[in-house]
Amino acid sequence: MRMTGNRVLSIAAAAITVVVAPVVVAIPSAAANEKGAGIMAGCTDWTPHMRGVISGTAPVHSSYSGSSRVIATWKYGQIFRVDKRCVNSSGNLWWHSDCCTGVKGYIWNDYTKVTGT
Repeated sequence: MRMTGNRVLSIAAAAITVVVAPVVVAIPSAAANEKGAGIMAGCTDWTPHMRGVISGTAPVHSSYSGSSRVIATWKYGQIFRVDKRCVNSSGNLWWHSDCCTGVKGYIWNDYTKVTGT
């Protein structure tokens, strides 16, 4: 039995589409798009892990909104533990720190990165 190149490509493309499409939908993005922001807004418990500040200074807020009160300012390299993932009504991703710094508060994702320590 002989298959043409077009059939093999069609089957491969169909398999990739079937496998990739659910993954793209299932993985939450760092920021919700404008249409989905209202649906995704809120906080969820998250697997505790350590993150570090990657900007010169980063404000820590009382809530997961840039307009909320700043309760602390962390400097570059500050390590903190995360226990919640929050998305505000604007679709921005925030992390809640629950320990290790003496401050419990929210920090914007773009000021942080995952750290191994």
